[in-house]
Amino acid sequence: MAFPQSGILRSPGTADLLDAAIAEGADLVGGLDPVGIDGDLDGHLDAVFGIAERRDVGADIHLHDGGEGGIAQLVAIAGRTTAAGLRGKVAVSHAFALGSVDVDMVARTADVLAKAGVAIMSHGPGGAAIPPLALLRQHGVEVFGGSDNIRDAWSPFGNGDMLDRAMTIGYRANFRHDHELEFAFDMVTGAAARVLGIEGYGLAVGAAADFVAVEAGSVAEAIAARPRRKYVIKNGRVVAEDGVFAA
Repeated sequence: MAFPQSGILRSPGTADLLDAAIAEGADLVGGLDPVGIDGDLDGHLDAVFGIAERRDVGADIHLHDGGEGGIAQLVAIAGRTTAAGLRGKVAVSHAFALGSVDVDMVARTADVLAKAGVAIMSHGPGGAAIPPLALLRQHGVEVFGGSDNIRDAWSPFGNGDMLDRAMTIGYRANFRHDHELEFAFDMVTGAAARVLGIEGYGLAVGAAADFVAVEAGSVAEAIAARPRRKYVIKNGRVVAEDGVFAA
């Protein structure tokens, strides 16, 4: 099956290669700045959502474009999500536009995203406008956190440590109170698990025995101090203790 080719996706066979990757086991299809990079909003979304709908997989679109142009792309993504029946299976990473327009426009856009079930990921960007995370959640948007990069060609920062990431998000969002830091913690734990569709997550009887133990009196203290991880448990087995891999 041939897919529309546009911008990056106009490169010979790119969309077909993405489709083939999903057919061979990849579980998510991605996109990048439909207008800012590809220069073709409809063509880009046709390809990404065409694959997602046909293969019944989720989609993640990294959106760096700011201002009202970025907002228009978010609204378009929400519309495509609804039309494809992919509620709860689409996320937009970064969405810097939400941090570069007035509050009223953010609120209206948040309502559209929440209705469509489009999640927003933030990594606590250092050089771009961070979306108003609390406002988005108040409007029903699933807001979660991720590392974005781990010492790659895009950025030398990032280590995959979600406690560090919660601190970065909290710092950039000017979170100071305990409940705000607990929100940042949920972004990189419970909310992220919900967006990824991970079942059996959390500290509960019957849940997977995968967790990290730290010495802290509260979640807020853990984020602020980021102490050395006392234990890292995977499948019920200690894989690291006091920052050292277990033998």
